[in-house]
Amino acid sequence: MKVAFFYRRLNQGGIQRMLINCAEYFASSGHDVSIILIEKVGEYLDTIDPRIKIIPFENRQKANLFRSFKKILLKEEFDVLFTASPPLNIFAVLCKLFINTKTKIVISENNNTVSLFNNNKLTASKLTFFGIPLVYRFADCIVAVSKGLSDNLSSLALIPKHKIKTIYNPAFSNNLLMHMHDEISHPWLTDKQVPVLINVARLANAKNQKMLVHAVARVLKTRQVKLLIVGEGPLRDMLQEEIDKLNLREYIDLVGFQLNPVSWIAKSDLFVLSSDYEGFGMVVVEALATGVTVVTTKCDYGPSEIVNDGEYGYLASVGDEEDLANKILYALKNPLQKENQMQRAKDFHVDTVMEKYHELFTSLAVS
Repeated sequence: MKVAFFYRRLNQGGIQRMLINCAEYFASSGHDVSIILIEKVGEYLDTIDPRIKIIPFENRQKANLFRSFKKILLKEEFDVLFTASPPLNIFAVLCKLFINTKTKIVISENNNTVSLFNNNKLTASKLTFFGIPLVYRFADCIVAVSKGLSDNLSSLALIPKHKIKTIYNPAFSNNLLMHMHDEISHPWLTDKQVPVLINVARLANAKNQKMLVHAVARVLKTRQVKLLIVGEGPLRDMLQEEIDKLNLREYIDLVGFQLNPVSWIAKSDLFVLSSDYEGFGMVVVEALATGVTVVTTKCDYGPSEIVNDGEYGYLASVGDEEDLANKILYALKNPLQKENQMQRAKDFHVDTVMEKYHELFTSLAVS
């Protein structure tokens, strides 16, 4: 079977890691696998299995995107093409409607699409939103990465629920286990004096690390902790200013993007996700895989499903710094059993999840 995965670029992000996990599974199963990129850049490029073919667009100017994509599809004649964001989903489906190709298009919804309207800026993603009810129905298959997201997409796209498959992201891989014990040189982890909290996420509004900073300020009134924030993004300067304003530089450190953040999580005492919204929350699974106790906001849609409504992690109210601080304090006093956390992560193992994708792709390829 000839399979392609389509995305913009392979920079940091949960969707990118998910696509790589999917591609590597199919490659290791003996299939002909490609990753199509609008732009051949990103931190993950050098980590790709050499069996996977990287196909960049010939021309990434907006006026030439369709021509570049058409040329790739007609030349490669894929059996199945998989993509995973609303703009690219719509682009791929529309292209197929205008191209004489037998390639089956599987689109995946990974984000809470309503969240696009949380600010007043007019963006391409917002404009895409209005195309979802018109275009998604022409895809060969629609996948949502959580049950909540599936329900949300059904109402937005005006598509019956039974036509949307819910398949969780393949977030737990053997590669994850391999890097769990990588050495880390950060002094807060190598010479631990107090409990270390960790947050791994892009520094962006959706992840609400500003609220997390304020929650940690509240925690520090009760007990000593340190917080490591792993990731990069447009809000780095704002977050650093907030940390400095609250005189928290000796307690909170922005350590930037790390290729294998699981090694940082494994050496911490508590993982904290402060997001306002998620589509799935791959990093929550990665945290569970290390056995560390998890505190996450009960945001739409994935994290609460991953921790099974509190069985495998503590849930805090979205946007509530006081509740988050209280849950952090409670979790530090009442850590969850490592064995249970690690066992839950296995439910999202690549081999388990990808069996469903393999079955789906195979059925489409022969139909």
